[in-house]
Amino acid sequence: MRWLNFGIFTAVLLAAQTVVAPAIELAGARPDWLLVAVIFLGLYAPKREALIGGWVIGVSADLLTLERFGFLAISYGLTVLLVMAVREYVFRYRASTQFALTLVVGFALQTLWLVYRRFAYVPSTSVVWELISYCVPAAVYTAIWAPILARGFLRLSKILGIAHPRDTYGGIRRLERLDV
Repeated sequence: MRWLNFGIFTAVLLAAQTVVAPAIELAGARPDWLLVAVIFLGLYAPKREALIGGWVIGVSADLLTLERFGFLAISYGLTVLLVMAVREYVFRYRASTQFALTLVVGFALQTLWLVYRRFAYVPSTSVVWELISYCVPAAVYTAIWAPILARGFLRLSKILGIAHPRDTYGGIRRLERLDV
């Protein structure tokens, strides 16, 4: 991975997350574009670079928050590990895959962060209400953005130094060329 380009990519992504995402908030739900980038890394980057990249995005996000330092870094690092565990079993380039992965992982992260907030602060509403009013809309809204951003991130993969496969799944196209 080209780490200087990745650093610029992360800085632009953080700026968009802090400036643009609040402006397009719907019903109190903001898209988590950092999560989409972390899932992108988990799907396409080599394992070591994906883990480091997810952790760097998490540390960078931690530096912008007032929460306990390291919480987002650990969350995004675990997200990369989870996505890397399933990436060989899914069709990575399908929009439905990116939507579904972001939805499931986004809901799991939102729920984890909700549990953290419930223990760290005095809860003001019920858990069920917070799940319905915040976690589900945030996960769905982020999942809607995932295929759009993933397509853009794939266009940046060469700049970021992430190898883009030349053949289709299972090398089928390569076998067809040998038979001809």
